[in-house]
Amino acid sequence: MKIIHILHSTDALNGSGKAFLSLLAGLMGLGVEPLVIVPDNKGLCDTLLKMNVPFRVLSYKMAVYPSCMTVKTKLLFLPILVRRILLNVYSARKLTRIAKDFAADIIHTNVSVINIGYKAARRLGIPHVWHIREYGALDFYYYYYYTRSMHLRKYHQPNSYQVCITKDIRRYNGLDNSSRTRVIYDGVLPRAAVRFSADKKPYFLFAGRLEENKGIKDAILAFACFLKANPTSSFRLKIAGDTPDVSYKQTLVKLADDNGISGRVDFLGMRSDVYDLMYEAYALLVPSYSEGFGFITAEAMFNGCLVIGRDIAGTKEQFDNGFEHTGKEIALRFNTIEEMAERMSTVVTEGIESYFPMIYRSQSVVSDLYSIEKYVDSVHSFYGYINGCTSKA
Repeated sequence: MKIIHILHSTDALNGSGKAFLSLLAGLMGLGVEPLVIVPDNKGLCDTLLKMNVPFRVLSYKMAVYPSCMTVKTKLLFLPILVRRILLNVYSARKLTRIAKDFAADIIHTNVSVINIGYKAARRLGIPHVWHIREYGALDFYYYYYYTRSMHLRKYHQPNSYQVCITKDIRRYNGLDNSSRTRVIYDGVLPRAAVRFSADKKPYFLFAGRLEENKGIKDAILAFACFLKANPTSSFRLKIAGDTPDVSYKQTLVKLADDNGISGRVDFLGMRSDVYDLMYEAYALLVPSYSEGFGFITAEAMFNGCLVIGRDIAGTKEQFDNGFEHTGKEIALRFNTIEEMAERMSTVVTEGIESYFPMIYRSQSVVSDLYSIEKYVDSVHSFYGYINGCTSKA
């Protein structure tokens, strides 16, 4: 089976990139012959070279409206949009030739905001798989052009198939009754990667991109509330992540300073040892407002870290899955800043040892539901189903 995979980014640190690499390695082990399409030759391309995976660089952009956050972007909105559309039209034609020469059986786009794969597949009369990882407007402020309803209609075309990374994303896109849609959770780590240490250090951890929708401000404010309620506590808040927006980073630093906790908040930047930070943390804070899947939540559980997460979107679904599988909670839920601070205080007051059974349950759930092995098998089986539908047609 020959599959063309299309990535929206070569960033090796985002969840979609991590999930893709684990999927790619597993599928190759099952005999799939891949060709990867990337928007530049950075990041993941070094890994593809080491894996001896062929890839092609094309110039394409996300099929969403440009941002209008500044005066400059508002003035340049129309030129940017026109350039983006024309660039994608050109790249879709080029991709059509590439896919024809490669004799691709399926084109699989790793996100829902890239449309050149769908266009090329329609021209060639072959199946296209949308890997729907995002809510769009809710989590990344992406607005599909020309309208969302026009985009959703693409999912119901005869050659269109979908992988949704959660049941809620399937529901959000109106695909609950679609026979060409599967809910397949990302593969986070191998089952054998589960580990645990009882030796926890006195710090709470936030890990991820520093941006508004990740709820980082709420984490800082909740930690300030926690310290106010526990004035003798030696706990720290470690923030493992960064942002290219220097002004936003300064806003976060000022927020900590304004709340009198700047000496207790460590901005670590991007780290290569996040799993070790999780392994030793008292708990991971997941305050994201609309997490698609919540890769970081499952990673923490694999690494024996208690999770305190907002009870919404993909984070909620992971917690609900855990309750369904074990009959008990696998993490601590919250909805407000005050509740997040209360959960932190409770863990410290009761002692992390009281939560070891919860951590063990969470590890049982993630190894069953979010292992790389299950992920690869599920996607490969879906490819087989698609080929079966194609041959019948």
